[in-house]
Amino acid sequence: MTSRSVHTFNLDIAEPQAVCVGGNRTIVDRDNFPLLNGMALYLLRLDKDGIREPHWHPNAAELSYCVRGKAIMTIFGPDAGRDTFTVDRGEIVFVPRGYIHHIENIGTEVAKFVLAFNHEKPEDLGITGSIGSMPNPILDLTFSQSSSFFSQFNRDSPKDILIGSRQDFQFTKLTRGEIIRRIPNRHKFDLEGIPPQIQTSGGTVSLGNANVFPILRGLACYSLSLRPGGIREPHWHPNAAELDYVVEGRAKMTILSPGGKVDSFEFRAGEIVFIPPAYLHYIENADAENVTHFVIFFGHERPEDIGISGAMSAYSNEVLAGILGINPQIFESLTRHDEDVFVVSGGA
Repeated sequence: MTSRSVHTFNLDIAEPQAVCVGGNRTIVDRDNFPLLNGMALYLLRLDKDGIREPHWHPNAAELSYCVRGKAIMTIFGPDAGRDTFTVDRGEIVFVPRGYIHHIENIGTEVAKFVLAFNHEKPEDLGITGSIGSMPNPILDLTFSQSSSFFSQFNRDSPKDILIGSRQDFQFTKLTRGEIIRRIPNRHKFDLEGIPPQIQTSGGTVSLGNANVFPILRGLACYSLSLRPGGIREPHWHPNAAELDYVVEGRAKMTILSPGGKVDSFEFRAGEIVFIPPAYLHYIENADAENVTHFVIFFGHERPEDIGISGAMSAYSNEVLAGILGINPQIFESLTRHDEDVFVVSGGA
């Protein structure tokens, strides 16, 4: 069992590529994590009053998980659709490909988000670069302004600012009283606020897929909590890659790749793990005293799941014995499962 693997990347300690007045952003894509295919992950930290500028992703949808803090988002889409809502710890937010959106820290602490994309090299376009790239007279005419209005911005670069900081006198159009309460919206889902759909002695799983969060397309997010001794059974996802982020704790994993390559390793809080579609893997809590919590992203809105417990139970003793070259009677004591056990306890 090693502590390093081609499947892992330490997101939390990686040097942010963008450090701005209002926060920083760390990008993990195919450039610095070559194994990635069809998915990428960003870590966004917003200081108090920090603002991730209004922007959009031409080639990817976005699914974010709020690890810490409180924020407000506005998403603007086709047909003048505008959604403004709060985001709290444990909530996930889906932004369709090409929809412009911003994130604004309205809390008193640093807000932390992990953002998954369904492309290994997500593209960004922002409002500041948009203003800087278009001729001022064109913008003035578009907004029916005087010929000198947009020249006041002193923006002549297509490069985005990325993250800014809110001025005290420009708090927000919402009053402080309005942002204290949670504002619901179809773009967000309280993943940590629902009763977990899977609850066993080994842990719990909250499923944030299109069955419960219908707006999702091309991405999904599960919250997995493994108790001491808890194990996510060996399994694979036929239709989706998987990208795991450890919120707290430490874990062990083994991944079987085609060609018989077996990769066993340990990983801990702040690290991510990428598993290509249909690769067999298991997850085990390596902390004997504390729960280990994972946020697991998938590259499909309805990730499929096949577990070793259900898979082996689908075949007769004679078939299993024949391929293993052992006596079929050995399998008479094997517990048969009509469906996957999903999460088990090492103490069972």
